[in-house]
Amino acid sequence: MRDEPSHPEATPNGGDNSAALPVAKPIARPTAPKTPAVPQPATLPSGYRVDAAEDAVQIALHADSRVAALPSWLASLVVHLTLIILLGLLYLPSEHLPPLGLHAQLTDYELEPLEEQVVNADVSSDDLEVDAPTDQLFAAESEALAEPIDAAALSELAMDSPPMELASFAPEGLLESIGGGSDFSAGGFDARGAASRARMVRRGGGTTQSEKSVEESLNWLARHQHPDGYWSFDHRHEECGPECDQPGNLVTGVKGATGLALLPFLGAGNTPLEGAHKRVVDRGVQALVMMMEPTRNGGSFIDGGEMYSHGIASMALCEAYAMTGDESLRLPAQAALNFICYAQDPDGGGWRYQPRQRGDTSVMGWQVGALKSGYLADLLVPPVVPAKASYFLDSVQLDDGEAYSYEREPAQFRPATTAIGLLCRMYLGVDHENEILGRGVERLAKLGPSKTDAYFNYYATQVIFQYTSGKGDLWKKWNTAMRDMLVAGQLAKGEAKGSWAPGDGDHGKAKGGRLYATALNCMTLEVYYRLLPIYQTQAFEDGFEE
Repeated sequence: MRDEPSHPEATPNGGDNSAALPVAKPIARPTAPKTPAVPQPATLPSGYRVDAAEDAVQIALHADSRVAALPSWLASLVVHLTLIILLGLLYLPSEHLPPLGLHAQLTDYELEPLEEQVVNADVSSDDLEVDAPTDQLFAAESEALAEPIDAAALSELAMDSPPMELASFAPEGLLESIGGGSDFSAGGFDARGAASRARMVRRGGGTTQSEKSVEESLNWLARHQHPDGYWSFDHRHEECGPECDQPGNLVTGVKGATGLALLPFLGAGNTPLEGAHKRVVDRGVQALVMMMEPTRNGGSFIDGGEMYSHGIASMALCEAYAMTGDESLRLPAQAALNFICYAQDPDGGGWRYQPRQRGDTSVMGWQVGALKSGYLADLLVPPVVPAKASYFLDSVQLDDGEAYSYEREPAQFRPATTAIGLLCRMYLGVDHENEILGRGVERLAKLGPSKTDAYFNYYATQVIFQYTSGKGDLWKKWNTAMRDMLVAGQLAKGEAKGSWAPGDGDHGKAKGGRLYATALNCMTLEVYYRLLPIYQTQAFEDGFEE
């Protein structure tokens, strides 16, 4: 998804609280922290033989005539001691680093026939049919499905280094930036339960209609799930009518599409174990795990969507594990996080399309979201990773951290990446009373929800909700405009019922299409309960143990 985010009111593309942020002058851009090289095993020169050492000893023993005069027992002792020392040096064990806590076993999955019941909302039985689409229409996606991964392969997954002390990498000034240090601050998933969800909807300004829109969009996503459990950005199947158009063209992005489709189900409290859509979620999570590619650096979800796909799929997998505690998901979820840690730019601290490239703010948003979800699930995240992410945000911030550019150069205000940067700052521990954070939030609020850019709305709505804890005039004004616009824009009939068409100014219109727009808009309407407010008194706010 290399198209940069855009917004109709400003140039295309786009927070956390730390009291230590300098208010008056920009943050200096120090040299990025370097990750120390991993020690390599010792190797022997080509052609080296152990018996050559013995030959050398014999030559040395006979090189001087005085050796002949030595007692035989002494000569034997010298020869054997020399051989023992040489052999000990040759077989000295190489140093190696331990993996990042991957100990669970992954069970093999067997997919069962789908017998899904789609939720209420005045839909006829014809509309709710979930018959399998034809194999021909999904040929490209079927080829992309990997063989089921086994526990033996995943047991080899590890990062290049274990969790380390942050002080080993933090140059002077890094921990005094707006992003703080190695802390994650994030509300948990507790509000997704049925009782909590209803309470949070009332409190945050949701309505019966907004909740009906959420259920309708989940129904649409359920109807467009492949019989093998995955989703495609090209959502069309044999029963799609002409109104169910605008497919995405990223047919090789199945892993990202599956993760993106799962996130709204999880956000509404559906898991593989409970909820009206538990069968859909169970099959989707199974398919996602089966598509993970084991590598020595972790479990990869990279496909045609590149690191976008990996971050999105990892976020979904970590949320599923956090909400169920299913041990069969712990190992693949940890492996996915390990790969994110490996893929971080070792110099600049960001993420981009391929591992270790110089970062951009848009790709970074999904990686930080996945790391945050993994942290909430008590998975391992080395403290240096969020610290380096904060360093990257320093390098792309504008106006002392009030706004954020897409890349370091050109340094240019973009609404969507500003929203991403501010949300990441919040996740990374910036204090609620930070004046610069407040100015950034107000700047977003003045733009108002976009009528065409679901990507901007998804991130900006989270920023304003988290900053206000879903209360006050600032949130009420934003929420009313956003909520009513999305409810009114959702299609209400035919096979496309419950979906949204992607807007002309949308970041992922061409590649993600209708499925992309529907998933993002649904999650935006779930904002009241997807995550507990970070700054709410009841919300926990824990730091990493170092």
